[in-house]
Amino acid sequence: MDSRKKSTTLKESSSSLTTFYLLIYNSILTVGWTFILYETIKQVVSYKSVGDLWKCRGLWKSIEAPLKICQTAAFLEVIHAMLGLVRSNPMIVFIQIISRVFLVWGVANYIPQAQYSLGIFLAVTAWSITEIIRYGYYALNLCKASPQLLTWCRYSFFIVLYPMGVTGEILTIIKAMQTIYPEAIRNRYSILLPNKLNFGFDYFYFLIVVLLAYTYFPTLYKHMFKQRAKTLNTSTSKKVQ
Repeated sequence: MDSRKKSTTLKESSSSLTTFYLLIYNSILTVGWTFILYETIKQVVSYKSVGDLWKCRGLWKSIEAPLKICQTAAFLEVIHAMLGLVRSNPMIVFIQIISRVFLVWGVANYIPQAQYSLGIFLAVTAWSITEIIRYGYYALNLCKASPQLLTWCRYSFFIVLYPMGVTGEILTIIKAMQTIYPEAIRNRYSILLPNKLNFGFDYFYFLIVVLLAYTYFPTLYKHMFKQRAKTLNTSTSKKVQ
């Protein structure tokens, strides 16, 4: 009997620690993305012309550090899924995260000229609003207090934000491709043959492959509508009961 009680106590303790950790994690990222959105709006409001907005002058510099931290921290969610801290498929979580992380580190950070694109504004704004809602939703859920309005926002705002974010990502990648298109410049960002490893890599053509991956967007978008209908219908049923 004592051993059973001890086992139950350990499980409850472990569950409490997990909940506390996830609450801290989600709360910090809610604050982080709120700061990124604030800095983005502040920077855009300061622009004097449409040309400034088109080139997003100074935007990347003002959000670079927090954006890299918050976006890279999302990799922890893959570990959360692997450890069973959350009910998610690790591979699906990884796929959802990798495109954004690649845009931050593999495009905007790697090709500085890509930072001066309207795409950065569109992508970061869409990401920020999405993540503020998502992490805020998770944090409140852990506190057993998830407002119906926040649930609706989470499963409705994507209708505008998802296409907006994808458009921003594509524009940023295209800006990078325009920059490195000349062969002399492209060679600086590629691995040329011959070399000791006998391995070649053309960054320009790699970005073309990345762009082709976005053709899967309509399928994901359609799936999200199905999830929206399922979740909101369930929430409405519970409310009626």
